[in-house]
Amino acid sequence: MEVLEATIRVRGEVTFTSREVGRLADTEPYVLNTALYYALGLAGGRYLDTSYEPTYLADTEHVASELYVSPAAPVRGVSPRYTTTTYNASRDEYVVVNYSAQEDPYEGRNLPTFGRRRSLTQGTQLRLYVVTRDRPASAVADDLPTYTRLGKKRGKVRVDLTERPVSVATGSYELGHPIGVDDCGDVPVANVATKSMQPTPLVVAGKYEGEHLVIDRPEEAPGPETVALPRGLVFLGERR
Repeated sequence: MEVLEATIRVRGEVTFTSREVGRLADTEPYVLNTALYYALGLAGGRYLDTSYEPTYLADTEHVASELYVSPAAPVRGVSPRYTTTTYNASRDEYVVVNYSAQEDPYEGRNLPTFGRRRSLTQGTQLRLYVVTRDRPASAVADDLPTYTRLGKKRGKVRVDLTERPVSVATGSYELGHPIGVDDCGDVPVANVATKSMQPTPLVVAGKYEGEHLVIDRPEEAPGPETVALPRGLVFLGERR
């Protein structure tokens, strides 16, 4: 078992809707692994999808037991950077009534014609881990792209990889990096913190017991010298 630490550096604008506050669509600095498997070229979906049914399990069946890609979270000590833009799209009618926000008959629909969106922008750094099982980490690294695109607007990001020493330990530990709720069958025993996201929530903190991975990264200040993850992580393993 080997581990790659990947640092994502945003090179443009990365936009996806983590939450909506009125007409503001906000992008939070977390990227789910439901997107990362595709962005890193480890899975491919249908080019034309008219069913609107997710196919995460089928698309990752060939790599689910071979490796695990964690969600991406902000790098400690580096604050995410944002840019906010206003968009305005008129409907395709000859006459468009400019309703007030209180009287707009389209208010209840998730099709805003104007609003604002907050996106991650250049300077934002996110981190994720790739745990390999049946393949050497160096071989997996060769297959991963240096640049890829994320979000609804396909914003450009750079991916820098570092191979980290890893060992297996047993006992109590604090989760060192967010994981998907359905990626692990182990149940945290204390200090649980989750983050609601779609299509799967994140466990961002928690105290666990049992076998776990200890990723060694002593030279990386101000980040932690070690990062602990459950040993039996499988992408959406609880749904398979």
